[in-house]
Amino acid sequence: MSDPFTAVRQAHRICAAYYQQLFPLLNETAQKLDTTFLVWNTWSFNKPPQSNKNPFESWKWDYLPIMDVSFVFSRQHEPGTPMTTRDYVLDFKLITDSELLYEQRQKQYGKNSEPLATELKISAQDAKSYLCIYLFSPTENDATYATPYTLWNSYDGYPEPDESIYFSDNKGVKGTGILLPLYTLAQKKGCEWLVEKINTQLTRLLSYKES
Repeated sequence: MSDPFTAVRQAHRICAAYYQQLFPLLNETAQKLDTTFLVWNTWSFNKPPQSNKNPFESWKWDYLPIMDVSFVFSRQHEPGTPMTTRDYVLDFKLITDSELLYEQRQKQYGKNSEPLATELKISAQDAKSYLCIYLFSPTENDATYATPYTLWNSYDGYPEPDESIYFSDNKGVKGTGILLPLYTLAQKKGCEWLVEKINTQLTRLLSYKES
C-alpha cells in the first residue's frame, strides 16, 4: 500500500527548500543596503504559540506563518537619534499565496473564519506569489519619529505597490512600494538586481517633495 503521507512530507521539504532559497536572498539584500533588522510580523495569521501555550488552541494556519509576512529593516545615519529625511525603513512583505493575503481572506471567508485548505475558492494554480518592497521616510527633520519602528508603525496600512509616492494622513511620512512576482528573483544575480531596484526607488523617495 502506498503511503498517503508521502505528499505531506514532500510538501514540507518543498517549503523548507523555498525558505532556504528566499531567506538568504532577502537577508543579503538587506545587508548590502546597510540596514539593520527591526522586526518581523505576520498579517493573515498569528505567529506560532510560545512553548507555554496550548498549541491546539491556535488555528491550524498559524503553523504556516510565512504566508503573509513582513520582514522590516531600517537605515539610520545616526543610530539612537530621531529619524531624519536621510533615513528610511525597508519592509519586505512576502505574499506566498495571494488567496491568503489578509484583505483577500477577510473578503472571501469572513473576518474570523479559518478557511479549510481543501476548500479555498482560488486554486493554487490561479493564486499568485510575490514580494512587495515598501520604503518609508519622514518628510521633515522634526524629531517626530524617535525610532524606525515608530516611523513604520505610523503609516496606516501600506502604499499602493505601483512605484508612486504616497503620504501618510498627517503628511509626516512618505512611502512607496514595488511589487515583484517571486519568479523574477530566481536569477543568477538576483540579489544585485534587487538591490539596484530598491536603490532606484529609494532615490526617488528620498528626493521627492510634495508639490
